[in-house]
Amino acid sequence: MRLAFAFAGLALAFAAPSLAQSADEGPKPVATFENRDMEPSELSEQLSAGGLVILMRHERTNVPSRGDDYSRPANDCNAQRNLSPAGVAGAAETGVAIRALGWPIGRVLSSEMCRATETARFMFGRYEIEPRLMHHDNTEERTVIVSGKELNALLADLPKDSKDNTVLVSHIGNIYFATGITLSEGEFAVLKRQEDGSYIALGTFDPGFIGAGARYAQYLAEQAAKEAAK
Repeated sequence: MRLAFAFAGLALAFAAPSLAQSADEGPKPVATFENRDMEPSELSEQLSAGGLVILMRHERTNVPSRGDDYSRPANDCNAQRNLSPAGVAGAAETGVAIRALGWPIGRVLSSEMCRATETARFMFGRYEIEPRLMHHDNTEERTVIVSGKELNALLADLPKDSKDNTVLVSHIGNIYFATGITLSEGEFAVLKRQEDGSYIALGTFDPGFIGAGARYAQYLAEQAAKEAAK
């Protein structure tokens, strides 16, 4: 998981130089969450209990790929970077693993960009468009700082008493400026709401860990069934 953080930071430096400035330069995240950096097995147990937020960056995209044409509608898949075959497969596999692990999933909210909606569709089979999950564009009205603040506002507006896990599918820039967390494509952070309405980040999940956890859970279930049949 720490290695995933290192690669995510490296990807941030190459993919978005404006976000990778030194500590004395440029804008800072509008909020930085305490990160408890739980191990995957602990995170899975927490998610099985429900009531958390899965803040996800869309799955892997084509390389090389076309850039985003901000003059076109956000749902015009022919004018933006899209999921690669690996991204499509990864989203589907992660969805299967999440169901195998029994994580209760409630609302699935997504940016309108195709790489986000396709991630949600292949992973969960459903989604709702949420404008506050959109990334920045080339206008002064919607900078990366503005999009980060909108994501923070969305987090504040989520129900406090949900028994299911809420999924948010978004993009690297606004996730970083909302939380101070950098995510690789397909990776997600697990957030827990506190009594005062603030959030803490319990840790991050690389999709590869989810599949391994699902296989282990299946193995334990099979062993328990064998014992019960004796």
